[in-house]
Amino acid sequence: MGNEIKIITIDGPASSGKTTIAKLLAQKLGFLFLESGSLYRMATYLLLQNFKDIKEILKDEEKLKNFLEKNLRDVKIEFSQDGTKIKWKGKVLKDELRSKEVDENVSIVAEKKTVREILTKFMRELAKGKQIIAEGRDMGSVVFPYADLKVFLTANEEIRAKRRYKEIALKEKRTLEEILENIKLRDKIDSKRKVAPLKIPEGAIIIDTSFLTPEEVLNKILEHIRKDV
Repeated sequence: MGNEIKIITIDGPASSGKTTIAKLLAQKLGFLFLESGSLYRMATYLLLQNFKDIKEILKDEEKLKNFLEKNLRDVKIEFSQDGTKIKWKGKVLKDELRSKEVDENVSIVAEKKTVREILTKFMRELAKGKQIIAEGRDMGSVVFPYADLKVFLTANEEIRAKRRYKEIALKEKRTLEEILENIKLRDKIDSKRKVAPLKIPEGAIIIDTSFLTPEEVLNKILEHIRKDV
């Protein structure tokens, strides 16, 4: 199954189920799993580690470009069906990418044209010659508009907040209300940004995951794949 398909994109807002579904689909089809969000979180993390006020460097496009291009040379990506492992200067970045500080800054970093152009080029190079499931917010609309299958997941704001709360409740002292507000803010920023806004890609399958199990969402996507191959 899926031998004639090279790239499948899964887009949608925060906590709509993209990562879970992309992972299940990659395991089912034997594809590699590209988490674009992790790359934007990586860029945010690197900026936070190197600058006291990242808003200042985000205003300086040339400095920002040079910084990212230089640091990306020290980044190694390891693909699997379980996700995208990121190593920077030999260090695996995992929990660092899900910190409160990264959460609160990733949208303002991701809305910068320079950041998106550099990471879009980076992801296209990573995908060359591979069968991948790419998940994010503009995978089907900007990064891989030529994808063989495009999926857009959506879900109720409150349900998405509860999902995120379950993910981080044991690691961070954040209330459900704080997480809901953060999700609303990220939705607003991601949807209204001038460069690569969050939107439904042309020709995408739209699935509301609010009241569906991951297995039910997976089966809906597999049904479309069976029809197309």
